[in-house]
Amino acid sequence: MPLEIEYYALTDTGIRRRHNEDAYDIAPDSGLYVVADGMGGHASGQVASRLAVSHIKRYVVDLSRRPGHEFTFPVRPGSTNEERLLSNAIQWANERVFIESMKDRRYDGMGTTVVAVLRAGNRLVLGHVGDSRVYRFRENELEQLTQDDSLLNHYIQMGRLQTREEIDAFQEKNIIVKALGLKDYVEPSISSTGQRTGDIYLLCTDGLTDQLDDTAIAQILRDHEDSLQDACDTYIRLANEAGGKDNCSVMLLRVTGTSDSSRRMRDTAPNIPVVVTFEDDDEPTESGSDESVEMRREVPYDPSELPTIRRPSTGGVSTRAVTPSIDTLPEIPSLAGIEQSSVPRLGELDDSEYRFEDRIDDPNET
Repeated sequence: MPLEIEYYALTDTGIRRRHNEDAYDIAPDSGLYVVADGMGGHASGQVASRLAVSHIKRYVVDLSRRPGHEFTFPVRPGSTNEERLLSNAIQWANERVFIESMKDRRYDGMGTTVVAVLRAGNRLVLGHVGDSRVYRFRENELEQLTQDDSLLNHYIQMGRLQTREEIDAFQEKNIIVKALGLKDYVEPSISSTGQRTGDIYLLCTDGLTDQLDDTAIAQILRDHEDSLQDACDTYIRLANEAGGKDNCSVMLLRVTGTSDSSRRMRDTAPNIPVVVTFEDDDEPTESGSDESVEMRREVPYDPSELPTIRRPSTGGVSTRAVTPSIDTLPEIPSLAGIEQSSVPRLGELDDSEYRFEDRIDDPNET
């Protein structure tokens, strides 16, 4: 009997932010689970993450199943059909986000991280871009299955940071070297893993991992292994108690041997957060004091200079994200109705032209 998956997901604005730029989506009948963390200012960050998850879902659930569909994006040799599917879905979503940013100056420079899991029989295909993560909790042990596309991780792999003291003292932890939507092409990291009954997979944004270390993340799963909802609630609560400096999104998937629990969790899992849209005369704003600005940038892969990071000020009120039914979400201008074959591939652009920052609005602003 094929293994089943039950799930629960939750997103929260956090303490220091006024807007939630995270998004997630789920297509359980297609075995697809996606989490994204938008960047580029609260307006465009929300749009980027929402577009990314919705287009990845649309590609997997709809476009890839149409007669005559062909995979048009490059993948590594020897990839399975499911690995090709997830890689192409992420790359297609990257083009959609990039094109939207070129069409409207309000979205200029927007980008997003993404992590996705796709079922492939009794295996799971993992895809990611950026520093959102996938963990596996198996036999009481936690393992990180993705590698951050971050400057910190790049320096560790290069050997420029070797000791725990050097890593802890590194000040540019917010800098990532790859994001979805900043160029017309991105190469996602794709891998696959076997699944076993009892496995729990955690998809999360850095709003969790910047506040809680792996030891705490694992202990919460040990304490709440029987309730994915309690575990998600605890992650959000502890992330906020630790400072809540960023939006936090968590999604837990448990592999079971029956289908009943999967159906129960599908009925109770919350939906993705509301995303703001603009009228023609609206302009996105960037507010907050200098002390409340935290920079998060994509940089060329081997930067010669590191930008200065200004840490956010304390204070603010935690705001739970509103999670209405997906059917009630407002429309976001997109290219959802345009077929992939009708959109020309744009030329390569220099990374330095598309850097971005994530601003934290002043929570005391009226």
